[in-house]
Amino acid sequence: MRLFHLVGSTLKTSTEQSITIFYANRLGNYPYIDENTGETFNGGIPQLCSMEHHLKKANDDINFYMPSDELVGLAVIDWENWRPLWIRNWSSKDIYRQVSVEFVQQKDLSLSETQARTLAKMEFEDAAKSLMLQSLKLGISMKPNHLWGYYLYPDCYNYDYKQNPHNYTGSCLDIEIARNNELNWLWEESTALYPSVYLETALRSSKNAPLFVRNRVQEAIRVSNVSNSTCPLPIFVYTRPVFTDFNQEYLSQDDLVNTIGESAALGVSGIVIWGDLNLTLSVSTCRTLDSYLRHTLNPYIINVTMAAKICSQVLCHDSGACARKNWNSSDYLHLNPENFVIQISRNGNYAIQGQPSFQDLQRFIEKFYCRCYAGYNCESSVDINDIHYINACISEDICVQVSLNSLSNVEAPGGRASSSTSIFSFTPQRNITLPAHNATGFQQTIWNNTFNVSTAGHFKSPLLLVGALKITNTHSFSGSSSDEMKILDVVCLILILRNLI
Repeated sequence: MRLFHLVGSTLKTSTEQSITIFYANRLGNYPYIDENTGETFNGGIPQLCSMEHHLKKANDDINFYMPSDELVGLAVIDWENWRPLWIRNWSSKDIYRQVSVEFVQQKDLSLSETQARTLAKMEFEDAAKSLMLQSLKLGISMKPNHLWGYYLYPDCYNYDYKQNPHNYTGSCLDIEIARNNELNWLWEESTALYPSVYLETALRSSKNAPLFVRNRVQEAIRVSNVSNSTCPLPIFVYTRPVFTDFNQEYLSQDDLVNTIGESAALGVSGIVIWGDLNLTLSVSTCRTLDSYLRHTLNPYIINVTMAAKICSQVLCHDSGACARKNWNSSDYLHLNPENFVIQISRNGNYAIQGQPSFQDLQRFIEKFYCRCYAGYNCESSVDINDIHYINACISEDICVQVSLNSLSNVEAPGGRASSSTSIFSFTPQRNITLPAHNATGFQQTIWNNTFNVSTAGHFKSPLLLVGALKITNTHSFSGSSSDEMKILDVVCLILILRNLI
């Protein structure tokens, strides 16, 4: 767990977390209907929620779960029972439309069915918008040092990979993009976005998986520019270590590339890895999780983090982060497996052996461009001869330090090329094979709890990926006027184990 610089617990009694997730019963009086029993809570629909009572309780809940005004981190509101757009409450969520229609008919029996539905839609969407906005504004005003947003927003509903597996493109339908535009009020008030790229087994090691993830992240990137295109919202992508429809099977390295790797190469600000409590229910499941972290996830985190740090130094002079020139390509931020190996000792310590070749660095320049951190005036390097030294470290023990004057066509450590397979091999004190995916890396969110706050009132939050990377991307906080949050080495993984207690 040492590589996970931000680890959160969602125990109902856990407070003062670097990442706080507000579920339905933890922030105010969230109205919802039990879809199985029909039982209503807090009025059931947004129209029947008392805003005064909701905000009073929300104030108390925020102070309980986030008592410190100094702590910085993430604040995620996880309200999934209904959606603020009427049209998106389909299937089991249609009950919110039915109850809303009944509510207006009770107030005016003379309404026709069409009139009732029209009025119900208007009242529902107005109330949902008000509830979500007021809750968000309250959180930001009370705890401006956190990045606030709603889980699963935005979504683009590109789930047709089962119905159309052979012709699947992953594209977000125009109608869904238009509907996301109707939520501009939400993007304008949020201080972060939290979309999801959870995988089902239908996407296991599938060519459709990167298309699914890529388009969802790209839609989040589009939405992130709504409020201020020169200062886009930071994006923290939710993923899981297991499949959503079979939570006993962990993602393979290919699946990690298709989720974390895709997100990193597109330039997101971070990755939230969320897991159910069943991952740690017994000694056996804990051992399985430990093995997965050691042999599969951690090595991949090291791989993409180091590649991202090297790329940042090469292209951005450490003043920006790398992102694909062609967003719809298969170019990844990975270390070249022919020139690097990751080793792990019996005591669990990792080390990297190797150095990049000129070809590796040139590939960064050809396939990626530099997104400067907010407030930084950096220019992408286009001449590799302008680069003289690389000093990239994930931790004190995991570094790549090399003078570029000594670089040539570097052979793999030990005088042999590493396997080109996409699977990490592992035995104690042996090498872990790096993936061969287009040789470039990943960044993830590793917060080291050292943020500053600027007089400009901006949050510096980088392209966070899995590892340790200097990231600084800025977003204005509507409640913060005197500080500036700065994330150092923020390519880190956020691990969340949910406890339903």
